[in-house]
Amino acid sequence: MSEQFLSEVDLAARWAMSSKTLTRWRGKRRGPPLVNLGGAVRYAMSDVLEFERTGLRKPLPRQVAPDEPTRPEVIQNGNITRRVRSDILN
Repeated sequence: MSEQFLSEVDLAARWAMSSKTLTRWRGKRRGPPLVNLGGAVRYAMSDVLEFERTGLRKPLPRQVAPDEPTRPEVIQNGNITRRVRSDILN
């Protein structure tokens, strides 16, 4: 038996969402794996079913952008405090 594939429009209709949402997800590496067949994006039905089974609505973990500075934290007496650079305040 051969694998069935859905187009982006078909998958968007199945999930009652815009195909632009799937395009945006693709840029964020979210959603089921895709296959590029002759320049057309397709989704294997088995991957779609697996994605639906494992949680279509799972939230993504927050990712820190590479250019976004992280705040250094220090644990003192069991409390977490944010370290402030004194050269910024002067």
